[in-house]
Amino acid sequence: MALPSTRPGRTLLAARAVLGILTLLVPRLTGRAFLLDPEDNPQLPVIARMWGIRNLSLAAGMYGAAGVSRGRWWRLQPVIDGLDFLVIVAEWRRDAVPGAAAGLMAGTALVATALGSISATAESD
Repeated sequence: MALPSTRPGRTLLAARAVLGILTLLVPRLTGRAFLLDPEDNPQLPVIARMWGIRNLSLAAGMYGAAGVSRGRWWRLQPVIDGLDFLVIVAEWRRDAVPGAAAGLMAGTALVATALGSISATAESD
């Protein structure tokens, strides 16, 4: 197990861990931080907790993998975040997510995609 060798990699790992923990422990507050309304959508805390578990699992894989597996975990990050971006845009286009929330979530996914892309090569070596 090793911390990422690059600042973007460490930033991505920390962001996944923090978002995972917050979303798991305080899903309504985290939903509001992303401009979503948990009172209007009572299922949001369940989905948020699932997203938190997903982020914690990804962070654990990023941190704990070694050898060939480490490279695979790191190359997977930008793919996952890129797919998140596409899903957010699709849901915004069908008016399922308000514009401001979609912008914040899509921006988060794009930053994570960029951090993952920048760090994937260094962590794959």
